Amino acid sequence: MSHAGNRILWTVVGLLLTALGAAGAVANLGHLPGIDERAPLVWTGLRGLYRDISPWGPIVTIALGLILAFLGGLLLRGQLRPASHPGMDAYDLNSVTGKRAEPDDTGPGITIVQGSALADGLERDLTRDPQIRRASVWLTGDPPTPEVRIKLYVSPQAPLGALREYVQSAVDRFAATSGLHPRHLDITARVDSGSAARVH
Repeated sequence: MSHAGNRILWTVVGLLLTALGAAGAVANLGHLPGIDERAPLVWTGLRGLYRDISPWGPIVTIALGLILAFLGGLLLRGQLRPASHPGMDAYDLNSVTGKRAEPDDTGPGITIVQGSALADGLERDLTRDPQIRRASVWLTGDPPTPEVRIKLYVSPQAPLGALREYVQSAVDRFAATSGLHPRHLDITARVDSGSAARVH
């Protein structure tokens, strides 16, 4: 799943959970039409099971809560931590350029391109600009229209206009070389306050 689809999925899940929690709170206050504020919010079978396993009911409830909290923490960590390598698989260059073998060719041949190699190449191209000190690139989705995320660390003196033009030209070169045309381009630029590395 792409990053955009992933964000949409968990946004919907979060909204549903928020709506359920809000509905429970409103019902508990007696402001939900047709719901008695003194009536329990869980069904009779669940309440009966909770009583039957007494005194283990609270312990089981706490254990389940801790497990869910742990799993939620792992999920949140996975969502917030950027991937260490591009998520796009390798692909055949001919499949995106549309080139086909001529009748007199000895064989069609294929050119397999690794997504990680393309990301590394774009990073090197971006850092050719002396104002860009570091660059990280992630490719996700499927060719020929992947999603491209770029994070730049630029010098405090970097002119934004010239920087924007250079990044756009680098992305254009990337598209011309790889045959890929990003359907979503996400660029984040941060000022790197550290001193520039010296070249001897």
